[in-house]
Amino acid sequence: MSNQIVRALEHAAEKIGTAIAKDAGKAVKDLYHSAGQNLKKVAANVREVEEKHAKDLAKTFEHDTKGVPHPRSGGGGRPGGGHDHPKGRGRDQVKDPRTEGRDHTSRKCPGEPVDIATGRMFIDQTDASLPGSLPLHFTRSFESGLRTGRWMGTKWLCPFDERLELDEAGVVHIRPDRITQAYPHPEPGDPVLASAGSRHQLDRTDDTFTVTDPATGLVKEFTPTPDGTEALLTTVRDRHGRHYTLTYDPDGIPLAITHSGGYRLNVTVEHTRITALRLATPDGDVMLMRYGYTDGHLTAVYNSSGKPMRFANDTAGRILSWTDRNNSQYRYTYDPFDRVTDEGGTTGALRFTFTYADPDPSTGLRTHTETNALGHTTTYLINHHAQVTAVTDALGHTTSYERDDYDRLLSETDPLGRTTRYTYDGAGDLITITRPDGERTTAAYTDHLSLPTEITEPGGATWRHTYDENGLRTSLTNPLGVTTRYTYDDHGHLATVTDALGNTRLLRCNPAGLPVETTDPTGATTCYERDAFGRTTAVTDPLGGTTRLTWTIEGRLASRTTAAGATESWTYDGEGNCLTRTDQLGLTTTYEYTHFETLVAKTTPDLARISFAHDADMRLVAVTDANGQQWSYTHDAVGRLTAETDFEGRRTTYRRDAIGRITEVTDPLGQVTSYRYDLLGRLAAKDAAGKVTRYEYDPAGWLTRATNPDADLQRTVDALGNLIAETVNGRTVAHRRDALGRRTGRVTPSGHLSEWALDPSGRPASLVTPGGRIDFTRDATGREQLRAIDDGLTLASTWQHDRLTRQMLSGRSDSGQHVLQERSYRYREDGYLVGVTDLLSGSREFELDPVGRVTAVRGAHWSETYAYDRAGNPTAADWPATGPSKAALGSRTYVGTRLVGAGRVRYEYDAAGRVVLRQVTRLSKKPDTWRYTWDAEDRLTHVITPDGTRWQYRYDPLGRRIAKQRLGADGVTVAEQTEFSWDGAGLAEQTTRAPYLPGPHTLTWEHDGLRPLTQTETMITTGPKGSDRAQIDRRFFAIVTDLIGTPTELVDSASRTVAWRATPSLWGQTSWPRESTAYTPLRFPGQYFDPETRLHYNHQRYYDPETGRYTSTDPLGLAPASNPDTYVLNPHRWADPLGLSPHPEEEQKPPAVKKGSADPASQANAGYAADNIAAHATQRSIPGVDDLDVAEHLEDVMSRSPGYKMRDTPGGTPRWAWWDDSTGTMVIREGNTGTFMQPSRGEDYFWEQINE
Repeated sequence: MSNQIVRALEHAAEKIGTAIAKDAGKAVKDLYHSAGQNLKKVAANVREVEEKHAKDLAKTFEHDTKGVPHPRSGGGGRPGGGHDHPKGRGRDQVKDPRTEGRDHTSRKCPGEPVDIATGRMFIDQTDASLPGSLPLHFTRSFESGLRTGRWMGTKWLCPFDERLELDEAGVVHIRPDRITQAYPHPEPGDPVLASAGSRHQLDRTDDTFTVTDPATGLVKEFTPTPDGTEALLTTVRDRHGRHYTLTYDPDGIPLAITHSGGYRLNVTVEHTRITALRLATPDGDVMLMRYGYTDGHLTAVYNSSGKPMRFANDTAGRILSWTDRNNSQYRYTYDPFDRVTDEGGTTGALRFTFTYADPDPSTGLRTHTETNALGHTTTYLINHHAQVTAVTDALGHTTSYERDDYDRLLSETDPLGRTTRYTYDGAGDLITITRPDGERTTAAYTDHLSLPTEITEPGGATWRHTYDENGLRTSLTNPLGVTTRYTYDDHGHLATVTDALGNTRLLRCNPAGLPVETTDPTGATTCYERDAFGRTTAVTDPLGGTTRLTWTIEGRLASRTTAAGATESWTYDGEGNCLTRTDQLGLTTTYEYTHFETLVAKTTPDLARISFAHDADMRLVAVTDANGQQWSYTHDAVGRLTAETDFEGRRTTYRRDAIGRITEVTDPLGQVTSYRYDLLGRLAAKDAAGKVTRYEYDPAGWLTRATNPDADLQRTVDALGNLIAETVNGRTVAHRRDALGRRTGRVTPSGHLSEWALDPSGRPASLVTPGGRIDFTRDATGREQLRAIDDGLTLASTWQHDRLTRQMLSGRSDSGQHVLQERSYRYREDGYLVGVTDLLSGSREFELDPVGRVTAVRGAHWSETYAYDRAGNPTAADWPATGPSKAALGSRTYVGTRLVGAGRVRYEYDAAGRVVLRQVTRLSKKPDTWRYTWDAEDRLTHVITPDGTRWQYRYDPLGRRIAKQRLGADGVTVAEQTEFSWDGAGLAEQTTRAPYLPGPHTLTWEHDGLRPLTQTETMITTGPKGSDRAQIDRRFFAIVTDLIGTPTELVDSASRTVAWRATPSLWGQTSWPRESTAYTPLRFPGQYFDPETRLHYNHQRYYDPETGRYTSTDPLGLAPASNPDTYVLNPHRWADPLGLSPHPEEEQKPPAVKKGSADPASQANAGYAADNIAAHATQRSIPGVDDLDVAEHLEDVMSRSPGYKMRDTPGGTPRWAWWDDSTGTMVIREGNTGTFMQPSRGEDYFWEQINE
């Protein structure tokens, strides 16, 4: 899914009533609060409130070696030898030190990309990225105004170009990241700062110069040449002694970069130009890149594809155009002052024009503009220090900035006039962030390492850190006073993490600092094998099962082979676009692209093709499904979604405020939902066609209260945001937690107390409820092996390579142990279920199409059959139905995407695409008719059943259903009511009161993740006449579920019998034996059966099991799936617990309770999250990954393995993180958005964050 789809659908959270909003300071703190550079990175990560371009066209610019480098005479450039390179260019480059020394995070760089302050075009590329505690990157950086390059041309810089130039005026530091800084001469032991830019410290000894970054602790050592005019970079080291060295031959020609972790990059130099880059491996050198030159200018770069990316240069070395390996071209035009005035790609795509003005006489500010391919102009005001002081977008909205002499952000004022301020101490560390409401985040630091020792958030929550003498964090104490401790090996690599309860996680790292062995607190060990690139090639779990991975030279996943031997593989073009994915059955999905790596089509193995159309700015404007139906998007002048028209031509429009927040949504019926925000940008009120919801927050940003016409919701949280109690209309669900914040107890409104015991890794070990007890036994990987239910029941599970192959339910009686139920499962190679043998209901075989949809279910004397169109809509269905469900058997009739007929059932819809009538024709009788009424938030509010009975439904401010009510004959009086209480997004309890009941009837559920474990039934009746004592009858049932988490049996632990057993059709039509003595309304994960509607309530939508479709369109549109109306692809492997997004079966497994554990839930909707993260990655990149490929790369990282659970955000949004070995990148997911970074301390930093 492209980034444009995400931007087109970002309104979805608001549309379903989710209240998520945090100020920028809080968001940055959440992501980096415990890092060594915690608050220092705030200024570096401040975003423009309105993104001007969600994707920067930053090609991989990889080209060719066939041009012969221009020969030069003379000696080398080594320490100790003469050289032919012109000297003193650094001093010329730094004539304006304020401009040349600017930090990249302070620059605004629109277009492809251009530094708007100077008009210079630049390119940053990474040709090698080797992960570790001290990552090693070989980068190439081009800037049209550069004159200091050597080994790859005068306008390109690489690591071997980094040097100090020494003259009478001082020292000039030429950095490979295109920054040049001027220093005065230092005296030994008395470091000096640059005249502008980063506050790196220049010092010298008798033999060397050093430049130290206090924030990261990195020290660069430079060795002077004999003539004393230069000092070349020879060593980079961190605080812990890890280092890499740059070596030269006797003539000063670059040879290699050698890393203390074992890496070695070798270069070939011909005629003073680097022509090849290779990685040394035990089997010989591996060619990474080859470079070609014309007249000394870089004109071609070859990668492993063998294809070049070509550059055309003018005589000054400026790039006039580049042509990528897919033959897409991008060209540049310059004015007489070397500023880019016009740039654009093939067929006019991504064209930008720029204008530059002289300083205004009155203000001294220059006005520069950028106009995109659609004619929309953004205006920039720039001061005499080349700092952007204001940005006015194409709609006239202005964001202003104030910076100090070191380009640090002092304040930012958004178009609404809200100002956030930043202050720094004498060392340059950020010590205060003051929000627009006056609340502050403050930080205190160590005396000499620029590491935070205390961070205090709005509301008073304080985090405390301690460090050793090398700056390694040794402890973290959270606002509750709970401390986590860390130890390290002799090389400074993280070795242990011990929580407040004494549970210790062990890590063993290789010399580069990459884990090769991790041991959890239970002693289970996972081992990792790595290749010469540091990439993981094998993962062996604690039971010995090994998953193997192969990679392309560029670091893209090429194949993955599971412990069971099943292999899936990927192929890529020369620009790294994924061309094919071949699954474990050998079936292939293909991808097609247009210019600049833009996806235009995807074809699945069943030959269903989805295509994508884009405008000249490469924004998504239309999606065409496999049936030829189109979904279109309209954007405003700054690229924000203003309207979308779905497959049925239904149009929804969006109005936004000056910073891009949605303020009004008008649906196809003309109903308006409006949104109001508080000073910090948090949702304060929502008016859905007259139904108003209000939200309140504490100073830390946690939601504390929300009200709507149906409910008053109040929440109590601790200092970490952990929910302690939630009360809805006086009904409270309370939680008990241990020192680590893990839930160990819960009390429901009925007084039902459940208590959990957890093992050292945070997994459930036992559950005790008023009705019964369950104890869990797990294997070393955490999979459940045995569930002991009370004293006489057991549920045994057998696994093979992460697949459940057998379940056996046994009960003990006077005659011994006997089997109550037994099931075995069979799978095809891609993991889809193909057979079940069931002791009580017999065997079933499943026939599947190429993409995994079930086309037939074969039993001993019965069958189910299903057919689908190319878009996945069911076109025919037949199953052994009895009673009312027989009416839906047969063919399906569609008008567009609307199902209007299923057998003898017909459907009508309103203008918003919601089912408003379901009618079953009957022979010689009036049809049975159900009528449905919906509100402006797509929530079902009323139903009239065929007998005229009226039901109404009520929802809390978070969109959860809290009551269903049967109305009396007057249509007003409540004759029967069921109230629901929630545990997060899971149903915890229901209580029904009705005339036919002797008293309140309560069902209480306990879940492990999305799987229900127990159901406790309680009936309260009044005592004998004249007595005020009530009688409480209670029954306890253990719940057995299928692969996906759907209840299959209720087991009575008292009688040790199966009290209820489900007999479902493929899509959830459920029957049960007449002799059943119990019942549960739970169905597919997250679903609840309503007999009055014959629908399943599914949190955000209602599902019809007769048709396998929802009764309303997905509010997230096309983001989760290409068909927004159908249920999941295959209900044996997929589920949709919220009615919003399909999740594969692996994600339905119980998520890890403990922070720091791998959590399968992290992979839910990974593509959508990856797109959203990439769309907000303003001016950030991943080494070796084209900016247009960032979303795809992030999705690969998140899909490979589950992320590790982190602390939730203040708003309760879950957070996970991944470490990407191939690029040295930490990926953080926060709900469906997030960030990524390359921390200076590499994977050590990652593990510290995971285990904080």
